[in-house]
Amino acid sequence: MNENNNIERKINDYFNGKLKASEEAELIYWVKLDKKNEEYFLNYKENLDPQKIDHPLLQSSFAELKNKLLIDQEFGSKLSSSIRKLQFSFSRFAAMLLIAAIAGFSVAYLLIEDMGPKTNVVWFETHVPRGEKTQLLLPDGSKVWVNSDSNISYPSNFMDGNREVKLNGEAYFEVAKFDRKPFLVKTKDYDIRVLGTKFNVMAYPDFHRTETSLIEGKIEIKKGEQNIPVDPGETFILANKQFSLIKNNTRLTSRWKNNIFDFDQITFKEMVVRLERWYDVDIEVKNPELNEIIYSGIFKNEETIWQVLNTLQLTIPIKFSRIDFRKFSIEINKKK
Repeated sequence: MNENNNIERKINDYFNGKLKASEEAELIYWVKLDKKNEEYFLNYKENLDPQKIDHPLLQSSFAELKNKLLIDQEFGSKLSSSIRKLQFSFSRFAAMLLIAAIAGFSVAYLLIEDMGPKTNVVWFETHVPRGEKTQLLLPDGSKVWVNSDSNISYPSNFMDGNREVKLNGEAYFEVAKFDRKPFLVKTKDYDIRVLGTKFNVMAYPDFHRTETSLIEGKIEIKKGEQNIPVDPGETFILANKQFSLIKNNTRLTSRWKNNIFDFDQITFKEMVVRLERWYDVDIEVKNPELNEIIYSGIFKNEETIWQVLNTLQLTIPIKFSRIDFRKFSIEINKKK
């Protein structure tokens, strides 16, 4: 069997969930070894017949991109001929599954210096670009939906008790419960300590605030020496170095993962930024006074940016025009 046939056989077995752990490691290493290999892998995936794919995690949408990373509790690295080679050794706990529900994301491997004599910690980072959303399945079974223009990462010693993720952007979490291994979400403003629950975190840096909305369970906000408990139906907000805890319908905060955009008393400026992220467009607001308008409304992601802007024109005295393929401008409609 020549090399190409062997690779094709591995890719087929991979997407059917039948590839052996040792061969999965070889395939992942081969994909990351060269950009051409990655392109071959993705092109081959696109040409597979979805009717012949048996893996249950891929039946819902063949457009989904499944990226399985196998790592061990101890991750060694060596330098040879100026090339860093990653050495994998596998144990019964080695399989870590990362599933991206919508294509378009990128995964980076970030090496951190030795913190001890034996262990190197590797951080796996997922970047979700504008116009995309991604679903991840973490090694402990926790589920994460990551919104557009967001970054999330977790360490290779995740299952050693270091159940920690770093978030820049927005994500909805359904955390698997392990009493002796608390789950920690680190944002730019504060940490969120969890035992097992459902909650949404919005931590985009350009919104100048960080919000955590608890839907089920119990979480604790850790900010410096402060530990602030949050109950279901409450949203914790930190803005301008001041925090507040409000009662609201927290289930609405995560509707974006179901492709429903629910704006509730947000500024026009923030709404524009959200639309730019969701539809991967650029919108120029020509009149600064529009930015302070407070807006509430609901849109579905099935609607195009044209439909959304047309709807806004009916409820706000604005008009929009298209400047380029993915660029629009909005200004006050003085005729209204």
